[in-house]
Amino acid sequence: MAAMEPEAIRALLEQSFPDADNIEVEDRTGGGDHFQVTVVSAEFDDVSLIDQHRRVNEALAAPFADGSIHELRIKTKGTA
Repeated sequence: MAAMEPEAIRALLEQSFPDADNIEVEDRTGGGDHFQVTVVSAEFDDVSLIDQHRRVNEALAAPFADGSIHELRIKTKGTA
C-alpha cells in the first residue's frame, strides 16, 4: 500500500464536487493514510449530514478499496 498524497485526495474531491466553495485535506498523522477532509458545497444544501458524508465516501471509494486511505474524518456543510 502506497502512501496517499493530500493533493491526490483533493483532486478526487474536486472532480466529484467541481462547484465546491472550499475543499481542504489534512494528513493527520504524516503517514499518508489518515486524513481529515472538509468540503463546503452548495450541493450539500438541504442534504442530511449522513448523505453529505456518504457522497464524500463515494468520491473516495477507490483509495478506500485499495487501502490507500485507512481512516478518514469528514466535515461537510452547505452554503445556504
